[in-house]
Amino acid sequence: MPPRSTSRREFLQATVVAETLAGVPDLHAAGSDLLRVGLVGCGDRGTGAATQALAADPHVQLVAMADAFEDRLQQSLAHLKQDEKVGSKVDVAPNHRFVGFDACQKLLESGVDVVLLCTPPHFRPLHLQAAVQAGKHVFAEKPVAVDGPGVNSVLESCKLAKTKGLSAVSGLCLRYDRGFRETVSRLHEGEAGEITTLLANDYRSGRWAKPKQSSGTEMYYQMRNWYNFTWLSGDFNLEQHVHFLDVCAYMARSTLLVIMGRMAAYTGQEITWEMALNSRENLGPDRYDWNGAPPVARIAIPGQTPFA
Repeated sequence: MPPRSTSRREFLQATVVAETLAGVPDLHAAGSDLLRVGLVGCGDRGTGAATQALAADPHVQLVAMADAFEDRLQQSLAHLKQDEKVGSKVDVAPNHRFVGFDACQKLLESGVDVVLLCTPPHFRPLHLQAAVQAGKHVFAEKPVAVDGPGVNSVLESCKLAKTKGLSAVSGLCLRYDRGFRETVSRLHEGEAGEITTLLANDYRSGRWAKPKQSSGTEMYYQMRNWYNFTWLSGDFNLEQHVHFLDVCAYMARSTLLVIMGRMAAYTGQEITWEMALNSRENLGPDRYDWNGAPPVARIAIPGQTPFA
């Protein structure tokens, strides 16, 4: 029989909780066996990640939540509380529910031990840097950046985490799948001979979109529809295809690999690894404010769109 695939729950068990409990003796709060978890990004994936983390160990409790939108936080909190398996582990006091662009920083100051970073990918480098500097263990959803400067930031944060004895694991779940692990192991052992090319395909359904509200700002609209804007998602090729390209490379390198592909597709140029890594293209806005102007979305035209 082929090896059984590893579920998302088993992935969380093997990383965020089980692995850190075994490898980092001072993970818990002083004098307590309780592992205090904070969720940053309360969408469907964030809610799922919190559910899986709470189910991974008997001494885990969700104590803080953060999101850009109040309604998303409240929906996630209600869903988690109603879950028969983990609802009793949800204890998020009103003053530990943080909303807005500065919500992550407030959560990091609220006394959590581990943070689950599940916002749109654009914010991952900023939040990872802040979490590591605050001495927190991190589960970071994929991808970990949307541009070259973001990847470099993540690499530096991971180096800092190592020096601090902090765990930083990603949501690139295929690397924990038994079937993929066995296949890659055999490839490294030379069972398929010399490998000259790796081909990865990923087939997906249509993209989702939410209607624009007449009373909302453009920043509000784009944040609500983050999957459809490159500065927030990195484009669908990065946001989703990174899973299978990760089989070909590690967390930050996988992200840069897909960014490099996006650059090549947008510009029509041959883009090298060094060009992508050293790119100064920063997709973020000048400031994070609901009344601020998000980056101008431009349609890429291969051969005309310049490389930055």
